[in-house]
Amino acid sequence: MTQILVTLNEDVATQSVRKAIELLRGVASTMVFQNKTTSDSKTLHQQKYVKESLERAFDEVYQAKRKGKKLMSADEFIKELQTEQTI
Repeated sequence: MTQILVTLNEDVATQSVRKAIELLRGVASTMVFQNKTTSDSKTLHQQKYVKESLERAFDEVYQAKRKGKKLMSADEFIKELQTEQTI
């Protein structure tokens, strides 16, 4: 079996193209797949944000080690955040 992927512009009527393809000899079936939904888009934005945040954090650690600076421990960081929240 051979498959062909056809990408359509949004202004093209999907049903009419699908019916035309079904009229071709040898076509066993047709399927319509929609673009990703907005929830998928939200997930992609979240993944991009996390990736960028981690890249910044790793860069900060790399720069601090290169300059010989001592980094905060996780406990020190949490205490600092708690202190900022009380202010």
